[in-house]
Amino acid sequence: MTPTEIILHASATRPEWLKSRPLSRKIAEITSWHRARKFRTIGYHWIVDRSGEVLPGRPETEQGAHVQSHNRNTLGICLIGGFGGAATDKFNDHFTAAQRIALTDLIADIQTRYKITKLSGHNEYANKGCPCFDARSEFSLRPKTTAHPSMLALILKLFTKG
Repeated sequence: MTPTEIILHASATRPEWLKSRPLSRKIAEITSWHRARKFRTIGYHWIVDRSGEVLPGRPETEQGAHVQSHNRNTLGICLIGGFGGAATDKFNDHFTAAQRIALTDLIADIQTRYKITKLSGHNEYANKGCPCFDARSEFSLRPKTTAHPSMLALILKLFTKG
């Protein structure tokens, strides 16, 4: 699988859901929900806890099971929270500042490994509130930057002088 898109999700859980439990326990619970729906394992590739902790779910090398008919070449990221949210809500209505920082860093990290051309929310593919905000207006892909050849040559020249 070669991911080209990141799709954002919410667990649709209340802020206090398993509050004192480690993220690994929350992932185990979400995995049980997905297995009950006949998934082999958790459908998301990454999960972001309210504390900002990030742990993997399904390996990135495997096709996810997070958006019906849109799992091929996509990575699913699930944010813990979003209970009762709507697609028109704002990120800060349901998620923490730590989650925003962690998600921004995770998206940037994924972009170092794959040529991601699209970032979207589950609500763009299904009549759902998930992830409870407009993914494109709240987050963006890191712009691809390339140095001007003459600038790159200058930098190399400066660093190779003894």
